[in-house]
Amino acid sequence: MSDHFEDPETLTKELDRAVEEELFRRSPEPAAVAPAVKAALPAFAELAKIILRDQPLGSVLRRVAQLGAASIPGAAEVSTTLIQRGRPSTVAFSGELAVTLDERQYEDGFGPCMDAAVTGQLISIDDTSNDPNYPDFSYQAARKGIRHTLSIGMPSLQATTGALNVYGNGEPFDDDARAIATTFAEYAAVALLNAAVLAGALDEVTQMHQALGSRATIEQAKGIIMAQRRCTPDEAFTVLVNLSSRSNRKLRDVAQLIVNDTVST
Repeated sequence: MSDHFEDPETLTKELDRAVEEELFRRSPEPAAVAPAVKAALPAFAELAKIILRDQPLGSVLRRVAQLGAASIPGAAEVSTTLIQRGRPSTVAFSGELAVTLDERQYEDGFGPCMDAAVTGQLISIDDTSNDPNYPDFSYQAARKGIRHTLSIGMPSLQATTGALNVYGNGEPFDDDARAIATTFAEYAAVALLNAAVLAGALDEVTQMHQALGSRATIEQAKGIIMAQRRCTPDEAFTVLVNLSSRSNRKLRDVAQLIVNDTVST
């Protein structure tokens, strides 16, 4: 077993301190968001213990989703999407609505949670009643009472990629919620990875290379678009998302076409 699991008490303290520092670092106004950060810390402390505790994978997955829903301000439901061998699935969820909205994206072949998993980026829909990037998904989400969403790409989990999906039905997610959700996704990825390794659930080498290759291709395509249009990385990514939506193709496939076309010219 690697050093990752040694000296549990020391590692737990280090994780608690690292989480608090990261949350304050990501906040534009640390003093103003202190209450939100402090409210989230107990969930992160438990998440750190999950990392160190040998327990069934199913229990870990359920608890991660529950902690996400409890700690992210404005979260009505939370889920985790994992993509293995090109096949997405919802492995953790706090409610059935999250599963329904996730699976809608899987059926279509693209959507914010899938794009976040592939790219590792944060994708936000601030208003599902008026979203040009994912109109079909947004329409379905709005019909279910979801007004805004966050999908945060998680660090690659060896043989798979993943995303934390946050669904809200109240006010739009503010900077506090985004900072907490982003940090939660990173630490949840470690918890999921360690639990899966202990359970022998991941086939790590081949799929890890495929996942990293997909993200590299998307970054290449973004660079090409930035050079052609003289735009920012976020604007280039929006162009990719729009092309994916209009052509009904997966984001990574659109990126590969752009790269191939550039290389051949």
